[in-house]
Amino acid sequence: MGLVRATGQIGKSAAELTEMRFLVDTGTSYSAVPQELREQLDLPSGTPLRIMLADRRVIDSELTTAYLKLNGRESAVPVEIVEVPEPLLGVSALEAFGLKVNPRTRALEEDSPWQRPPTVTRFRPPSRGG
Repeated sequence: MGLVRATGQIGKSAAELTEMRFLVDTGTSYSAVPQELREQLDLPSGTPLRIMLADRRVIDSELTTAYLKLNGRESAVPVEIVEVPEPLLGVSALEAFGLKVNPRTRALEEDSPWQRPPTVTRFRPPSRGG
């Protein structure tokens, strides 16, 4: 399929957005930005989180929320704070916006009609107890 990138805007609120190019990563649940970018965007503190990387390493991370505008759609979405070489757009954001990757055009397309979801101010991952 090759690499797919998308341009959107991200910030701590709809009033404070920065244009950014994202690598679309259909192998990750959440979108991700590095700590340095999180500080520039002034994203709120989040919930500590342990994540498993593709190479099976487990690392400590943090899950917060950011406001995202993409393809005419916008909402608060969960975002991991993790050292990545470029901002990643994960599956949860694609699903929230009703978008999918077209492998032929390497672009995002509408997958389903979009309705603005309820406002999320803080995301809490499910507990792992059992």
